[in-house]
Amino acid sequence: MRKFLVIFLALIVIFSFAKTKLTFWGFMMNDEHAKKVLEKFMAENPDIEVEYVQLSWSNGFDKIVTAIAGGEDLDVVELGNTWVANFAERKALENMDNFYKTYGNNYVGWDTVYYEGSYWAVPWLLGTRALFYNLDLFDKAGLDPENPPKTWEELYNAAKDIDSLGEDIYGFGMPAGENYSPWQQWFLPAVWGTGGDIISEDGKRALLTSCKVNETAKFYKALSKYSLKTKQADLAKAFGEGKIGMYVSGAWDIDYLETNYPELPFNVVFIPKPASWYGTHASFAGAEVLAIMKHSKHKKEAQKLVEFLIKPDIAMEVAMIWPAIFPSHVDAGKDPWFEDHPMHKVFYEQNAYAKPVPPIPAWPKVQAVLTEAIEKIILEDADVDSVLFEYNMKIQKILDGE
Repeated sequence: MRKFLVIFLALIVIFSFAKTKLTFWGFMMNDEHAKKVLEKFMAENPDIEVEYVQLSWSNGFDKIVTAIAGGEDLDVVELGNTWVANFAERKALENMDNFYKTYGNNYVGWDTVYYEGSYWAVPWLLGTRALFYNLDLFDKAGLDPENPPKTWEELYNAAKDIDSLGEDIYGFGMPAGENYSPWQQWFLPAVWGTGGDIISEDGKRALLTSCKVNETAKFYKALSKYSLKTKQADLAKAFGEGKIGMYVSGAWDIDYLETNYPELPFNVVFIPKPASWYGTHASFAGAEVLAIMKHSKHKKEAQKLVEFLIKPDIAMEVAMIWPAIFPSHVDAGKDPWFEDHPMHKVFYEQNAYAKPVPPIPAWPKVQAVLTEAIEKIILEDADVDSVLFEYNMKIQKILDGE
């Protein structure tokens, strides 16, 4: 009897101190940052232990796919918002509709995690693009640095004037020669700015031959005549060297330019809209989102972790690791940090006009075709109507599952 009592008491001690172990796979935090943030969570939740695994953007998607296929235990995973539809289609994500009902009004970016009538993740950190412009080149071209372009026409005219300053000077920087930036930085957002899209809302029809896409493509081709067309990183370097008047990029280039080209006079403004009376300052909505995996055995604890990570102060602490993305909480812009970082504040406010890619599982294939079409127009001087017709059929075949 005594032996049984000792064993019984030992079991009580073991179970009273047992902790639920969560796995959290992410991209934004390295091991050092994750330890600092997650120690706070574990101090508030002593019955939960979190194991963090850092992924890289080069192979993170494939690692998650492999883990799911192999039945590996995953609880919370940070995803890029363009992946949500793909993983939701695989039935790998827990439905977050109830989470949205509780927190929806306090956070923005929910359209980045919406697919087929439900929410499949929680917007955590939002990033977008804005227009960088060189104050000196504006002044030399007879333009007003205090009145940067607000419309396509104003941007086109400014690019033309700056481009005329010399052989090594370009009015605009247009990304080319890589997978994402040709459509992401401005072409597709420019389409969105007209109120158009390249895929129908139900995800079944390709719309490259629509009037609004055609309008955008012809403007883009005209602008390309006064543009340096190369990889995004090379555009940033050329801008820093004073060779480009304007280009579209993310907030990460603020720190890059200030560090590497401290004498460069530049500013950041909203992306121009089609006309003063028409369209919006649309930009690409990038987002780091938090998903609870469908087969997690600890969904209650996983939700606690998500609730902790999206708190404005915690999210801001993570965002400051690399200030190119900002918390999704509606009051994040009130953080005192923005008072000393007005250009970063532009990006935070630009998020109000940002839009995510169409929520379709086939988007990775579609974006590759879209990039090819854009580069054919701006690099090969191909006929816009012919290119849009040809690539509209290619995208339609992808949508049809061919």
